[in-house]
Amino acid sequence: MTHIRAGMRLKASMLTVDAVQVEDATTRTTTSGTYANAATGGAFSAAITVPLSGKVNVEMRVTERNSGATNTITSWIASGSTSGSVYSTSDTAALIVAGTDNSSLDLSYLLTGLTAGELLTVTMQHRVSGGTGTIDYRLILLTGCL
Repeated sequence: MTHIRAGMRLKASMLTVDAVQVEDATTRTTTSGTYANAATGGAFSAAITVPLSGKVNVEMRVTERNSGATNTITSWIASGSTSGSVYSTSDTAALIVAGTDNSSLDLSYLLTGLTAGELLTVTMQHRVSGGTGTIDYRLILLTGCL
């Protein structure tokens, strides 16, 4: 791993950051009461190489609804090829839609302290508090930060 220090001559390759976007516009469902991949369509993930800064911004967007008056909830997990698990699903950082009307929500979260050069994989997961959750659109955008 290369560290940037005062007085060091920088190369363009040291400042390169990637951005990766994946989207899924196929309708998916879940009836799971615990976070899991959608019952239809399986895992929905994106992966990026962590830049020298050790920082990656995670952006997610979903359009979802529920079959009743209960919630459809989307969160995510992140794992580094060197670091292992770096973020776990959490209701406090989740996209929550109550009821039968389709709603689109998004979030942004900055992961820091990652190992430069490792492959970071972010996977969206879903759960419901009851009923059937329907996910009509999902997007993950990962951006390396300087």
